[in-house]
Amino acid sequence: MKSIIPLFLVSLLWITACDTGLQGDFLENRPPKTFFTISEINLPEGERLVSQITISWWGDDPDGYVVGFEFVIGDTTGADWVFTTRNDSTFVLPIPQGEMDANVRFTVRAIDNEGARDPEPPSLVFPIRNSPPEIAFARFQTPPDTTYRVASFGWEVSDPDGDANLNRVEIAINDTTQWFAVPVENDFITLRIDDSGASPDAAVLFGRALSASGITLPGVVTDAENTLYVRAFDNAEAVSRVISHTWYVKQQRSRILFLHDYEGSDGAARVNLHLELLRQAGITTVDYWNISDGIAIGGTRVPFTNAFPDRSLAPTINLMLAEWDHIYWLSNNLDRNIGYAIETTLRFFENGGTMFINIPTKRIPDDSPVLEFLPFERMETLPPGQQSFFIANGSEVIASETIADPPRLVFRRNQLASVP
Repeated sequence: MKSIIPLFLVSLLWITACDTGLQGDFLENRPPKTFFTISEINLPEGERLVSQITISWWGDDPDGYVVGFEFVIGDTTGADWVFTTRNDSTFVLPIPQGEMDANVRFTVRAIDNEGARDPEPPSLVFPIRNSPPEIAFARFQTPPDTTYRVASFGWEVSDPDGDANLNRVEIAINDTTQWFAVPVENDFITLRIDDSGASPDAAVLFGRALSASGITLPGVVTDAENTLYVRAFDNAEAVSRVISHTWYVKQQRSRILFLHDYEGSDGAARVNLHLELLRQAGITTVDYWNISDGIAIGGTRVPFTNAFPDRSLAPTINLMLAEWDHIYWLSNNLDRNIGYAIETTLRFFENGGTMFINIPTKRIPDDSPVLEFLPFERMETLPPGQQSFFIANGSEVIASETIADPPRLVFRRNQLASVP
């Protein structure tokens, strides 16, 4: 029993001490203080900062903790403070329209866990200078030297003060007194020219999806050179240099497009022969496009013609070729541009287009893209010991009805197969 008496006495004393309570007056909450990472900005005379600036700050509370901050850009009188929990952020400080320089005040204040705000928030004045945007046409994203109704343009635009400072792009065609605004996020457009009337104009389509923009550019001229002008503006209305691209627009006069893809010195004579054959068939007017540049060497496919837009602009080429109902494709080699037809004529065939192809055949690999486009399955292998296919005298030819839509064959006795 004696061993537990001291413990009982200690417990009694502890209870008695707690029962007396704490004495004194509660201190009122003390507001936090706010500090910038840098206390002042000192620049050499005439020097200024760009308008995109990263600003950092911190806060301290003597009797609690900081839960966030509020900041204002400009005059704090009657301003709406913006709350943040961050200790830094990147801002594009505003410059009045038409001005190149500005002194912009930035104020920040801390907030503690009881909602008290720094009553004397610090400010910094940032001397900034606006820089005009920069713009240039993107590589391979301008039309070739000659087109018909469709032409695409892509550009790259940036701002030394940060791309968030970009406001818009403006375009004009032939007349720089008539500019049309393009949202800055659209950096690729396609012009679809309507040359059916006396005053041609061009509908503007946005992006590779060819979305309607509602913009129509007047003043297009056909069978003549046209120039597209492009410039960019930032939020302070500073303007970039004007870039331009000039190309020749041919008027479309037919629903038939004749593609001259015949390589070699006798190409012109072959074209004239086929145009005469068309005239004899009653077709006297066709639109003509020469895509016979480039040389197919050693069985490799010829580089895609420079007469069309770059191959990376397949949507543009598809829209372009779909302007015709019929295509007459003349070539002398399966290694030429016919190998690209499957990726450039999708829209043409979706619109119900028809195509006549005049190209001599030759042995090609089973994985050739031509076999995915032309209406035959494969190149048959010659029987061992034979140099060509032939039907021996007395062979029986049996008709078959298992082939859907077979080609119509005509036998001409003692006449070798040839291509006109």
